[in-house]
Amino acid sequence: MRTDAARLWVEACSLISKELPEKDYETWILELNPASFEDDTLTLEAPFGLFRDRVRQAFLPAIERAVSVAADRRCRVAVVVGSFGGTRPTGREKPRPTGERSVRTTAGLTNKKTFENFIVGESNRLAWLGAQQLADGKVHAGNPLFLYGGVGLGKTHLLLAIQNRLKKRGRRVLYYQGEEFTRKMVEALRLDRMEQFRNEFKVADALLIDDVQFIAGKKRTQQEFYHAFNFLHGAGKPIALASDRGPGDLEALEYGLQSRFQGGLLADVASLDDDLRVRILKAKAQEAGLGLADILIERIAVRLQGSVRDIEGLVLRLRAATTHQGADLDERLIETLIAPYVASSAPITLDKVIDTVAWVYGITRAELLSRDRSRRVAWPRHVAAYLCRKLTNSSLPEIGEVLGGRNHTSVLRAVRSVADRVSGDAAFASRLREIEGMLGHVPDPRM
Repeated sequence: MRTDAARLWVEACSLISKELPEKDYETWILELNPASFEDDTLTLEAPFGLFRDRVRQAFLPAIERAVSVAADRRCRVAVVVGSFGGTRPTGREKPRPTGERSVRTTAGLTNKKTFENFIVGESNRLAWLGAQQLADGKVHAGNPLFLYGGVGLGKTHLLLAIQNRLKKRGRRVLYYQGEEFTRKMVEALRLDRMEQFRNEFKVADALLIDDVQFIAGKKRTQQEFYHAFNFLHGAGKPIALASDRGPGDLEALEYGLQSRFQGGLLADVASLDDDLRVRILKAKAQEAGLGLADILIERIAVRLQGSVRDIEGLVLRLRAATTHQGADLDERLIETLIAPYVASSAPITLDKVIDTVAWVYGITRAELLSRDRSRRVAWPRHVAAYLCRKLTNSSLPEIGEVLGGRNHTSVLRAVRSVADRVSGDAAFASRLREIEGMLGHVPDPRM
């Protein structure tokens, strides 16, 4: 069964590599070894227990989806500690997805992460400037550079952009994910190779650590990192770190490291604003060859509340629908495709209601807020007023103000007209519940 397992794993990896961030794919998925495939269960071997636990916790659903697609039936995946005892599989055993993408090299997606294609807005400008200064050798301007913010906002992109620019200048760059640093150190300890591990830092010209929060709470890892950091920093070598939180919020981080992190340039990578979200979606769509009209991009963008990674995932879904299924991207199909990326837990705001209703009825926000009294525009405006009243705590005057400066009497009249139709039109009531669901509200089925 070994051959079947290996072949299945290669096909599954082709799918997984498109779904996961490259750093996660290379750090975790490539270290798994296909052992057997029996009774619709693929058994994968991990190098040690902590590695196995991390894969099970973070990546097992994605792996099982890919294996099931590759096998063309529902499959399970078991992750166990492998008999190879923590040594990494040889190059011949490593899965290489189709399309000539070598998954252990930094060719491909990694090399595409540059400063030139990083889309800059007010939420990430300081981080972008600090990263460029470090990559251009202006270490005095902020070393270390500490990037922090939520998942999928561009921190890894900036680290890879630093790496690519430094490598073009002939510099030797060490790039680690926080958990990868720990794993390599544990492996070096077990194999009595700590001297070789430490020598890597002595000959490096720069150190980049992504997800540095994962070294917090690991005493021995922090000790080794402390020495490596001090050596490189003392030599004036550039250091860039990325975390989901600022240094002061990493409770389990030792004070010595926390102090050194705070001694450099702290750059908060904040959530995307509306303008930046539109620009990123437009750029990613063009890059994928999707001919989406600007008005459609704007309508999609206002529904998204997530990260750059979410936008990239959505673009992949849109491209798959057009290339593999041969489907036209009409608004109903787009609504289906974007559903997983709409943040249902986000608060329902007046603006969100207005944008969503405009989307559903195929008009622009400007039209909905205008003085146009045609049925095509006036009825969606009434629906927006009704939902604003029902789903937010806003008063009638507040709703009237955002709906183009209308008085509270007009708003109340609109709300009552929609409520009357809800009570007598089951189809419309069902459609209204769909809109509420799109906004993240779970409607009362007795409505």
